[in-house]
Amino acid sequence: MISKLKTHYLLSKVFKALFIGALAIFSISCSKTTEQIGNGLLPSGDNIGVFYTDSVVMTCHSETIDSMTTKGMTTVLLGSMMDPVMGLTNANIYTQLHLSSTHQYFGSNPVIDSVVLQLCVNGYYGDTTTLQTVHVYELADSLSSTAQYHQFSEVPDKGIDLANGFQFHPHPRTTISVAGHDTINQPTIRIPLMTSLGEDLAAADSMVYNTPDSFKRFFFGLKICCESVIENGAICYINPTSNTVTQLKIYYRETPDAETQMRYDFYITSEDTYFNQYQHDYSLGSTDFIQQVIQEEQTLGQQQLYLQSMGGIRSVITFPDFAEWANGLVEDGTHLIINEAKLILPASEALIDSSTLTPPTNLALLNIKTDGGTTVLPDYLEGSNYYGGSYSRTKKNVTFRISEYLQKVIQNPDYSQGLYLSITGASFNAQRWIIAGPDADQENKMKCEIKYSILRE
Repeated sequence: MISKLKTHYLLSKVFKALFIGALAIFSISCSKTTEQIGNGLLPSGDNIGVFYTDSVVMTCHSETIDSMTTKGMTTVLLGSMMDPVMGLTNANIYTQLHLSSTHQYFGSNPVIDSVVLQLCVNGYYGDTTTLQTVHVYELADSLSSTAQYHQFSEVPDKGIDLANGFQFHPHPRTTISVAGHDTINQPTIRIPLMTSLGEDLAAADSMVYNTPDSFKRFFFGLKICCESVIENGAICYINPTSNTVTQLKIYYRETPDAETQMRYDFYITSEDTYFNQYQHDYSLGSTDFIQQVIQEEQTLGQQQLYLQSMGGIRSVITFPDFAEWANGLVEDGTHLIINEAKLILPASEALIDSSTLTPPTNLALLNIKTDGGTTVLPDYLEGSNYYGGSYSRTKKNVTFRISEYLQKVIQNPDYSQGLYLSITGASFNAQRWIIAGPDADQENKMKCEIKYSILRE
């Protein structure tokens, strides 16, 4: 009983102390003025001053991306496009095929009626009215499940165009089409192939169809590519693992006299190896682009910067004198605090006003470490609503908040060797953009708006 009374007494003392403390804090906070930022943090009369600048020196240039993994993406690209500024780009697909069922039997004396390669289209970039000529080749070597394939990787093929130069207009808004006995309820490219491919597959030893792996050892896969266009053109977004649409279809009869037509499908799964190959001919680009990107005249990046996905072009942004600039503003016993820093990237007036070569949806910004590696910016961890990176159609620009990044640069100049700017998803989309550099001949140009304060210790 005594123990319980003692416990009750102690608890009541604790609650009373907490209540008095909370009341005191509330009274003090109510007596503070909120008329000026930082009032009360410093001794009386030393309010924080908030300063602004947008004239911090930046150096910029554009360069090609050396290496980018393109294996196993949820979207692969196909097509040819001639960019009036950045030249020619071709997007090719290498892929294995997967059995839809094992122990397939084509009949005692099968007849191949037709073979069709069917690709599910999820979108496009460019001019879809340009006629595309597609080529399909059987691979002459296997694809590895453990190898890392990049935008420049290549696998030999047998050199026979199974598509016979089939031509098509990619019309991704076509949602329903009927082909033979198949009804397709989404945008699709159907490429007729030589029946000899179906004959080879039907004539294979039955053990080839025992397992998916045994089939891949027999048939290495396909290369799918489009002939280079002379102007315009488009890149199609293909869903490789849409098993109900993206398929290689063999239509056959088990014997010459059979009236019933059969069908066997091969498709692509996440277990299969596939990748994109991107081929760029930048020598066909504009003079300014060639001088900066190919001839590496980096000072031209002060006028305009280029971005291209498909393992193409990124830009480098540095703040060469930023730490020195910040330290020059402080005296002994003070230090500089970045309240807010916005990197603003406006569209260049050199952009051709076109409904086909639209701006990218999002850009990516990475910190370049001293060892050449990259990390995300600390501001990125605050979330996209704060960080930014999305294209504004009204302002025609992209804005990033890089306040914490620049604060780290002040604290340690070796923290960063600059920033890589690229298009988000550069390995699996087909976008491009041109940015007005910090010295561009236009009113709206690249700049970094900084609000900062000088604090006394």
